[in-house]
Amino acid sequence: MSLENNLKDGLAQRIICKLTKAVPSTVSRCIAKHKIPGLDGVYHERGTKGIRYSLSDARKIIKDITNIPRKVIKKKHAFYNFKGGTGKTSLCFQIAHHLSIMGYNVLAIDADPQAHLSTSFGLMSGDCMTLYDVITQSCAFEEAIIEVSEGLACIPSNLSLTKLEVELSGLPKREERMLIDLKPLENKYDFILIDTNPTISVLNRNVICYSDSIHIVCETHPYSLNGLKILIDDLEKFFRLMLVDAKHLNIIPNKYEDRSINSAECIAALRKYYGQYLSQEFIIRRSEDIITSSKVGKPLAYFAKTNSNALQDIIDLMYHIINFSTDSNEKNKK
Repeated sequence: MSLENNLKDGLAQRIICKLTKAVPSTVSRCIAKHKIPGLDGVYHERGTKGIRYSLSDARKIIKDITNIPRKVIKKKHAFYNFKGGTGKTSLCFQIAHHLSIMGYNVLAIDADPQAHLSTSFGLMSGDCMTLYDVITQSCAFEEAIIEVSEGLACIPSNLSLTKLEVELSGLPKREERMLIDLKPLENKYDFILIDTNPTISVLNRNVICYSDSIHIVCETHPYSLNGLKILIDDLEKFFRLMLVDAKHLNIIPNKYEDRSINSAECIAALRKYYGQYLSQEFIIRRSEDIITSSKVGKPLAYFAKTNSNALQDIIDLMYHIINFSTDSNEKNKK
């Protein structure tokens, strides 16, 4: 149950340049320095254009030529909205893959009984252990984790997760079970990304308590904007009732259309009313590449062209997450 076969085409040098923001000569020097072979098992001394590299070798190249911080302070990230269809799963899928390509060790947790994230990872999750088994102590968390590819693992989901609501209701500290039961995972992974179900549920309350950062995926559509105030008010009320510090909130405008007046008006409203939660660095544009990526189970880096808007948007979002999640002191030393 692995995506290794799905990722067998490897990563092109031009995509490694795009991901690292490095010029081709820098990547070529690294490949030459370590005599890194292409997928054919041969080191190509010259004419490396068009040669693809395994995920393992791409991770080595990226670690060698980048100085991005590796000490992660905010590890736990939820992709959240109680409105369905906003694109939470697609973005969680992309960011999990691309962070792992950059050399981080990533765990993705599917907290949606519909199991779309698990399906995108190529996991036939019907017989898998899920959060239900971990929280009800039917199994240890190690038994529920499935290796997806190098640097990326997943706790999948299936319909058994629907039973967790009833179980949680009868447990002490019911909103904090993930915080208690998954605590040991924080030392094993650089990033833990959680895809949520589109409801206000006890399970999602657990995810909110557990997470360091909550990424609110918002379509640039009037209906999504109308529900955003309710969502943020609900989060702020929950933080007060739980007597916890407010979590880092990051609104991700998604499915933006350049020529749409509605999209432009939504972005203007987001910046006016929710600017403190919004980065000026990126907007996720509507793209068939993102839809295709989830359908074929491959991250954008494996098939998108270098001029793909979708790939650029995901890279921008990824760097934004890295920047606010990592140790500022480490960044200042570099």
